[in-house]
Amino acid sequence: MESKIILKTENLSIGYAHQKVVNQVATAIHLSVESGKLIAMVGANGVGKSTLLRTLTAIQNPLSGNIFLNGKNLNQFDPLALAKEMSLVLTEKLPPSNLTVYELIALGRQPYTNWIGKLSAEDKSKINDAIELTQTSALLEKDITKSVMANCKSF
Repeated sequence: MESKIILKTENLSIGYAHQKVVNQVATAIHLSVESGKLIAMVGANGVGKSTLLRTLTAIQNPLSGNIFLNGKNLNQFDPLALAKEMSLVLTEKLPPSNLTVYELIALGRQPYTNWIGKLSAEDKSKINDAIELTQTSALLEKDITKSVMANCKSF
């Protein structure tokens, strides 16, 4: 089976720029992620894992370098097209809400729904596939902030 690179960076520098002050977190990042591979990112707090993920998903701009998704430069995607290709769920605490686990999972289909956000049969099928893959069916009716997040532990 031939490997396919779906995400690639070239000479990527990540960090924060505020006014004229630049805080580089990491520089000269060259990585390639192949389709079908499970990737883990491990490191101490504050080393730039979340900054890298936010940059790779265009939530945050790179300081320099290039990011390619399926061979196309990330800055060539409009937000809706990019949302259909990838998404990110970080570990920051969620703001208070009354969402159930099912509703939170369904939010992932938002880029595909019509203007009123109605889920189609295909959307519901994709949501059910995600539930099955993650084995979360027992949690679907739980309130995300009261039940599920209260049981999460930091590592």
